[in-house]
Amino acid sequence: MKNIWVVVVLSLVFFSFDLSKSATKKMNKTLAKIWPEQTIIKNPINIDQALQKKYSFKLESNTLYDVVINTKSEAYVFLSKGLGKMDVFDYMIVFNKDLSILKVKVLVYREDYGGEIGSNRWLKQFIGKKDPVKMKFGHDIQNISGATISSRSLTEDVKKVTRQMIALKQKGIL
Repeated sequence: MKNIWVVVVLSLVFFSFDLSKSATKKMNKTLAKIWPEQTIIKNPINIDQALQKKYSFKLESNTLYDVVINTKSEAYVFLSKGLGKMDVFDYMIVFNKDLSILKVKVLVYREDYGGEIGSNRWLKQFIGKKDPVKMKFGHDIQNISGATISSRSLTEDVKKVTRQMIALKQKGIL
């Protein structure tokens, strides 16, 4: 019984997605840099439980958005969590409509070491990629010495999210 409660608590902590005010501000600032001086609206894309079960997805509320720029749907934003050595970090992926990656941004990093994964220089490696197979850690995506666990985790999670986005598009949900 004790193990069940541990799993429930960890699931709530790891998978619930309430961004802090500073993380929400970073997300909005990142979008404003991509589309300067434009009206940006984030419309949540809610995938009901039946569809999630049918297509084997696990999407929490407030994790997937349609980004509307001046009344035209231009992109998607996916909020996710990655696992570092001891703690989780929050990040976002901005996808173009063709599901190529436009931007990856670490919003909150909670560990003492490995924060280098938040550097734009390292995150640029994901831009333009849309095939998860072409995101091989150590080959297509370079490692960061001193942040191996976090950089590997982020790479694997970006691949997983990209696969989910492709599946959502193939199913006609996006």
